[in-house]
Amino acid sequence: MTERPPKTRAQVSRDQGAAPRPADHPKGPSQAPRDLRIERAMKLVKHASVTGVKLSARTWARHPTHTWQGHPITHDRALLLVGGFAGSTGFYDLLARSYEAAGARRVAVMPPVDNAFADIRVSAERLASMVRLLGGDVDIIGHSEGGLVARWYVHELGGDEVVRHVITVGTPNRGLPVRIEDYPWLERSATARRLNKVVDAVANRTVLPMASVALRQMLRGSEFMETLGGPRVPEGRTEYLAIRSRWDGVVPFSSADLEPGPNVANVSLRGGPRTANHAAIASTNVEAFEASMTFVRRP
Repeated sequence: MTERPPKTRAQVSRDQGAAPRPADHPKGPSQAPRDLRIERAMKLVKHASVTGVKLSARTWARHPTHTWQGHPITHDRALLLVGGFAGSTGFYDLLARSYEAAGARRVAVMPPVDNAFADIRVSAERLASMVRLLGGDVDIIGHSEGGLVARWYVHELGGDEVVRHVITVGTPNRGLPVRIEDYPWLERSATARRLNKVVDAVANRTVLPMASVALRQMLRGSEFMETLGGPRVPEGRTEYLAIRSRWDGVVPFSSADLEPGPNVANVSLRGGPRTANHAAIASTNVEAFEASMTFVRRP
């Protein structure tokens, strides 16, 4: 008899009669079916995004390794980097070299599933496989979408048994805001509400059908974000650090934190748009590197 894989916590909750979650797209009209033009446009967008990330990676490759002046790492846990949307392993080479130079004994970068355009839950399964290969306890640093991959693994796939620390860097822990209701100050404007209806209608016919599964899952109010619990993380042995920047430019500052708790810390980076943007905080930003090192070096 073929052995069935264990159910995730989300599946168990649904079997016990939990209320159904909304679909993995913002509330509104159902998505229009994809036609050939949308498929072609989606391929072009994906290709442009991945190319941009790879070009950035070449720039970071020439950057000197970060220097760590703090206490050395004394444990032997593996350190696993999980990249973000449209990502590639080369983008995180600078961080990987820096952690190794700081004393991390085993550093690995998870190869993204379809450049992280795929279902985040599928990416979390790959993360689980990598953790098993590395063996023992691990620390995970997730940039952007990678932070949600790490959180899903810990919350839903039993990763809390082996993950000591999770660090999210520029991660939309509260979901990417997509509706006018997410901006109370804007919703008060009648003109903004009328304009939003037009933009929302156009987006549901064009932009959302082109969006990848992962992007729709990251939107505030999606089934994925509701199941994950938004910015709430469970108490336990896994400790969390959320690093965010007001100059991120991709993930809003107000979306990148986690709800305070006994096992949660939040760090806000200084700097400007050149040194603390979405790419820099996962590569050249010294403050982000030092904050993450201070966290993962702990026993």
